[in-house]
Amino acid sequence: MKRLLIIMVGLALVASLAAAGSAATAKAPKSAKVLIRHQMRGCHTWSVSGGAFGATQSTRLARGGTIMFVDNDVMPHKLVKTNGPAIRFVGKPAMNHMGASVKVVFSKAGVYHFTTKAGEDYAYMKGMKTIGEDNVLRLTVTVS
Repeated sequence: MKRLLIIMVGLALVASLAAAGSAATAKAPKSAKVLIRHQMRGCHTWSVSGGAFGATQSTRLARGGTIMFVDNDVMPHKLVKTNGPAIRFVGKPAMNHMGASVKVVFSKAGVYHFTTKAGEDYAYMKGMKTIGEDNVLRLTVTVS
């Protein structure tokens, strides 16, 4: 009986180590999409690949991967890299109308930090009200 218990515990340990190893070696995705939107509290937030909206986000990508940023806010946003290795913009980082987008290519491994510089509401959106301070959008991208 004691031997059977030792064997069962050993098998459980091997199974849990195998599961942890496969999770650690899971490949990072090659692409993501970040959507910026307007909201009443905090003015704007963003979402990564359909996840929850928030002012602070993080994601990971495979080296050579891309992120498509789409501005669906009531104001323009200029995408700004605040830290990290060199990137390449495909399009203009100044998204100056609703639906504007820019793609970012990450050719080097590393940790990248982004924010946006928001402009004034579009003229046709002047009546939009918000509650509280405007959010400062922050995104961390880890490329491996």
